[in-house]
Amino acid sequence: MTTILWLVAAFFAQVIAIGYPPVLAFWFIIHLNIERWRKVGKRAYWAALAWPVIGGPLLYWRQEIFSVRRPNPWWVIVLGIVALGLSLRIASKAGKSISLRTLVGIPELEPQKNRQPLLQSGIYSSTRNPVYVAHWLAILASAAMTGFAANWLLLAGDSLVLPLMVRAEERELRGRYGAEYEEYTRRVRRFV
Repeated sequence: MTTILWLVAAFFAQVIAIGYPPVLAFWFIIHLNIERWRKVGKRAYWAALAWPVIGGPLLYWRQEIFSVRRPNPWWVIVLGIVALGLSLRIASKAGKSISLRTLVGIPELEPQKNRQPLLQSGIYSSTRNPVYVAHWLAILASAAMTGFAANWLLLAGDSLVLPLMVRAEERELRGRYGAEYEEYTRRVRRFV
């Protein structure tokens, strides 16, 4: 049973470390230059084809990347399990409040064609960025449960990049919603 649980945790950690960096890079690029990407509209999603540029090498060299591992003490593994549970719970709650169209950024790229109200109910009444919180917790869980250096490095990188990306997204939301968003930021915390 322990071997099966380890294999599941190791697979989860590798999916996170290989699959998440291209997604993070895509959204970071979009949010930093949203006005330019809006001129392109949905065609901006062609930039996602760059996934192989980032994810391809990670997938190809995964054996080397995941060979560096430091076993974690039991309490860190427990922390990882708790983080995974919280991540799934937050993602589930966010999924009830946010449509798939919003999750993939269509209203951001084409706000004139896809008007939507500012999300302020459900989990969005407790945190302005539940999807990012869930992502961060999933990365923490993958590192804590497996001890892979790649996942710890991803957590460190995400901890540095995520606040920058969120600030860029907040500029876009201020432009789109104005005073309503300003009032929302005074009531609800950025993360937790």
